[in-house]
Amino acid sequence: MAILSWGKCKIETTPSTDGAPGPSASWTELDTPKEDTTKVTPTAGTEKTATEEGGELVDVRYGKNTYTLEFEIFVKKGKTRPFEDNDGLISGEHAFRITPEDEDCEGCQIDRSVVRCDESFSTADGKMLKYTARCLKPKTGKTLKPYTKSGS
Repeated sequence: MAILSWGKCKIETTPSTDGAPGPSASWTELDTPKEDTTKVTPTAGTEKTATEEGGELVDVRYGKNTYTLEFEIFVKKGKTRPFEDNDGLISGEHAFRITPEDEDCEGCQIDRSVVRCDESFSTADGKMLKYTARCLKPKTGKTLKPYTKSGS
């Protein structure tokens, strides 16, 4: 039993409708990503500063963070791709949830995102699909929500 949310994760997706997964959403598990490629990266919100003559800082205000989910999947014989794309463009909005190897540890859920795919090939890894999901403002709550499979 782990105490950290690390290790082999499970990624699931479902369409996002009106900024959230549908009430009876059917989550589809994606193929296991390439080792160490799954990550959620925050981008700090914009900083607004108020300075007075002489350059002294009077006050500062920050905007909310934004997030990007990235993962890479091997193209395997007989496996279907998780998303149809047109030269990297994937239509619609998508929700994701990431469950850590120890399902009792906290993962995360993204209710609304747009996704793109970058297809590549190397002799070291073969054909790869890199998915980048830009997280959007959800219908309710935070952009990046905690998720635990057990619901606790």
